[in-house]
Amino acid sequence: MLIGAISDYLKSWRTGVNYAYLNFKDHPRGCEMLEHLIANGYPPSLVIEELCDAGIAGTQEQNDVLHLLPDYRAGETAQQLCLRDNIPYRIVSNLNDEDCLELIRTSGIDLIILGDTRIIKSHLIDASGMGIINVHPGILPEVRGNNPYAWAVLEGAQQGVTVHFIDKGVDTGPILKKVLLGTVPKNYASLVKGLNTLCAQALVSVLDNLSQGLISVSVQPESAPPTRKEASKDIKKQANQILEKGRTGAPVREQEC
Repeated sequence: MLIGAISDYLKSWRTGVNYAYLNFKDHPRGCEMLEHLIANGYPPSLVIEELCDAGIAGTQEQNDVLHLLPDYRAGETAQQLCLRDNIPYRIVSNLNDEDCLELIRTSGIDLIILGDTRIIKSHLIDASGMGIINVHPGILPEVRGNNPYAWAVLEGAQQGVTVHFIDKGVDTGPILKKVLLGTVPKNYASLVKGLNTLCAQALVSVLDNLSQGLISVSVQPESAPPTRKEASKDIKKQANQILEKGRTGAPVREQEC
């Protein structure tokens, strides 16, 4: 980003930003992130959730994983959070369709923040004047694509999350912050839950910085490992077996990029 563009971006934050929050309906990571945003003084101006077969399957799969934890208690859904806090809430069949685009255009939205969603297409990126912020549950650019935490276990890579702007690639946009997970849990379910919480915390940390007039952005290198495809059940099973054998991660530290 040019210095002038960054200056204008920060001025917008100081005067207030209307943002839309997008998510697959009821996805646990997206709902935990939204709850954390609201609790820390960053309620969205609009929440749009996608109800589709792919989203339902992904939500169910993660719920099944998280409910393996004896002490896991699901939080409120996005719709419940919106009803509680009087936040406009809409459901669409596809976040990339014209219905969603029209909601964005007519709601005075400056910025879009993603929970757990499909890959967002260029027309929606172009419609957001201040861009789209995503939180990737893996370290970029080392582990791009789907289920990065599963692939990171198999590859012996660091676990963590990356807050970044999205562009027209897949997990290739400019990075705002990386946060490494501390000691990696001893099972796959605990890893997923830990990263969900870390995603929420890292996002709020970035918004805190922006609201204070602070921004640090790094462009990702053009050369990077290949983007990972969705991990199969067998891959996730292997990841759990490796974790149960006691593989540990790096000490907790934050990287401002």
